Amino acid sequence: MVKAQRLGAWMTDRSNKMSEYEVIETHADNIGGCGICGRKPGRTEGYRRKCDWLKERYAEGLRYTVLRGRESGDVGVIEYAPGRDAWRPVEAEGYFVIHCLMVNRKHLGKGLGMLLLDSCLRDAKKSQCRGVAVVTSSDSFMARRDLFIKAGFVSVESIPPYELLVKKFKKGAPDPRFVVDRERVLKRYKKGLTILAADQCPMVAKCVKDIAEASRALGLKTKVVRVRSAKASRELPTPYGVFSVVCDGKLIAERPISGRRFTNIMWDLNRGIFGALESSDQR
Repeated sequence: MVKAQRLGAWMTDRSNKMSEYEVIETHADNIGGCGICGRKPGRTEGYRRKCDWLKERYAEGLRYTVLRGRESGDVGVIEYAPGRDAWRPVEAEGYFVIHCLMVNRKHLGKGLGMLLLDSCLRDAKKSQCRGVAVVTSSDSFMARRDLFIKAGFVSVESIPPYELLVKKFKKGAPDPRFVVDRERVLKRYKKGLTILAADQCPMVAKCVKDIAEASRALGLKTKVVRVRSAKASRELPTPYGVFSVVCDGKLIAERPISGRRFTNIMWDLNRGIFGALESSDQR
């Protein structure tokens, strides 16, 4: 049976136009019937890989909470984990770390994002956490800072375009911090094209496939390194923590990209190399 917290009365009081909503606390037995990041159950490889990933993470304390409308179905989600098992390159022992918070575009402006965030904050207090942390970015693949600032979060560190925000319940608790060591990671992949990919994001599966196909068209061999643990995700070269593309020791993409975008990056990279060689020959 799906465990749910009914919020119909709360939402009706806020607006007569709102239908009844439920916050669904997912687990291994019910996740297969829930929407994942806007994807309907079972329709894509990314959905299936994400679903399997979630089933392995529940035992680590991960929460994946779905917001479901009586008439509109699953319209939002928040995912978070204890700091020691967070899939972001942060040190946040004793905190919950939010991986993602998403609301369907058709339902923006209704306060649903704050509703999901409030459910996380209540859970964190009940679990006697030091607070809640989140990595934000202006990038479309991550939550933006505005909602969190409105809820009382403050910035504690920045690696542009990423920002680490926190809301503390215990003032004396140490601040969470980034643990990104880009140069050390890139040294491991000095030769060839390497994709570092985790199934935490359902977009990753298609991106890996598209980039591999595009690289073959360019005559390149691609090595895919699967990121299979929270510890491994904290060793990626950017605060995104679940996807990177490295070419000859250089970071060329730090979030999921299309095959076309990858091809354009490689052409630009090669033009830069050829331009440098031509300039050197002219000296």
